[in-house]
Amino acid sequence: MTTIEDTKTEAAVVAELTRQSDGEAHLPLTPGEVYLVPDSEGGLTVIDTDKFAATPRHRAAARVVTDAASFVAYVNRHKVAGTEVFAHTNTSSVVAVIDSHQSTDGPVPAIAGWQKHTLKLALEKSKAWLAWEAADGQLFDQATFADFLEDRFIDVIEPAPALLIDIARTFQAKTKVDFESGIREASGDVTLNYVEETTAKAGQKGNIEIPARIQLALRPYVGGPIYSIWASFRYRLSGGNVRLGFKLERPENTLEAAFADIVTEIRDGVTDKDGKPVVGAHTGIGEVPIFNGKPSA
Repeated sequence: MTTIEDTKTEAAVVAELTRQSDGEAHLPLTPGEVYLVPDSEGGLTVIDTDKFAATPRHRAAARVVTDAASFVAYVNRHKVAGTEVFAHTNTSSVVAVIDSHQSTDGPVPAIAGWQKHTLKLALEKSKAWLAWEAADGQLFDQATFADFLEDRFIDVIEPAPALLIDIARTFQAKTKVDFESGIREASGDVTLNYVEETTAKAGQKGNIEIPARIQLALRPYVGGPIYSIWASFRYRLSGGNVRLGFKLERPENTLEAAFADIVTEIRDGVTDKDGKPVVGAHTGIGEVPIFNGKPSA
């Protein structure tokens, strides 16, 4: 038989245990330590207080830069013995794993890295490249084609930019004409023959000569070098109307060459046409290895 005194004794024990438990729960912890705490189901829960420490136990970051110079500066600032770089041509991306595994080739035992500190070079295409890329293979009406030539003649090396401006202004002026034929000359240039629309008398005939190809000087990636690329003239006649445009010649080759040159710059630094370092420019990432491919997820 349980008496009132027994009940009081049991209540006191429970109260004392609760007080002790509450006191232990409020004991100060050491920031950065890992604790095992009993849970309500009789198990243990891992509590990591790293986020409350003055500094983390391990470096962790996923940085992104947009040019080779910034990539080199960051890698050189943070590189350690296990730092590795991965270059992937098809996606035009370069990734540095700052805290990767150390090499097993040396006499010192290799140390595994956490691989939580990364840097990605996310190249951005230049506005000029994007403009020509968007127009690549498209056929435009006279006015739109003329406006495009006037906007982008600054990118043209051959023929003279002034010639393209004249062509653009001719198309802007000849909006009320019927285009009858297009003749490809021996030089490869195209002559578009037209007749002006008029009700008063027989229409006046004329022609506009378009170069078969134009040579462009474009910078594929912001901060990268400039490359020469050719574009072929295209046209289509239909019902007296003409649609015009250009087709870039193997732009993928130019992009691959630009990416390869950027990877070379990351490795060796900025050099002149003779391969000599440019005074005042960065000198690359030195002995940090560069691998073709992507780091594992």
